[in-house]
Amino acid sequence: MPAPVKHSADEMLDAVRALVLTGGPAAASARAVCLATGASSGSVYHRFPRRDDLVAAAWLRAQDHFLRVFLRVVDPPGIEAGIEAAVMVLTWSRDHPEDATLLLRHALRDLLRGDTSPALAERAAANQRTVGATFDALAAATGHPLPDLLLAVVDLPHTVARRTLRDGGVPTDDDIRAVRRAATLLLTHHPSDGFPAGRPES
Repeated sequence: MPAPVKHSADEMLDAVRALVLTGGPAAASARAVCLATGASSGSVYHRFPRRDDLVAAAWLRAQDHFLRVFLRVVDPPGIEAGIEAAVMVLTWSRDHPEDATLLLRHALRDLLRGDTSPALAERAAANQRTVGATFDALAAATGHPLPDLLLAVVDLPHTVARRTLRDGGVPTDDDIRAVRRAATLLLTHHPSDGFPAGRPES
């Protein structure tokens, strides 16, 4: 029988995430992962042949977790889906603060020093294509120009989530209600109608 795996890939990627969040991208070396997990260098390099593979895999794991939920929320696309997508950024960030902080604090390109393995590069490109197509479909379904849609569904909730996570906190119920109100205001009125008067409902 094969010997049991003492250190899983997820343990290594958890260590990478912690190293990046506490010490910045430069802290996430294969040696640091070995020290943090007790894994041998051979075990680390067997799974992640390059240092950039380690950080890319940790970041893409977080993105995959996020997209798994996000893509369900926006299917089928429409105004309500857009509102729920904005809210979901905060609820997901509250439930997964370490992954959310990694994604919001660092773009993948900022973590890399060189090239990743082809499989990880293709995975990143595929996710980017999925995200682009999803927002194009959401913009078409809501009738909003893409920049307006991104303001409501990406820029607004990301700013709130980033602020709340910055000092080790998580989004609160008040934050979530505020984003819901703002996203509703932005998405339920067509740009040609002008800015609505009055106060949106909670």
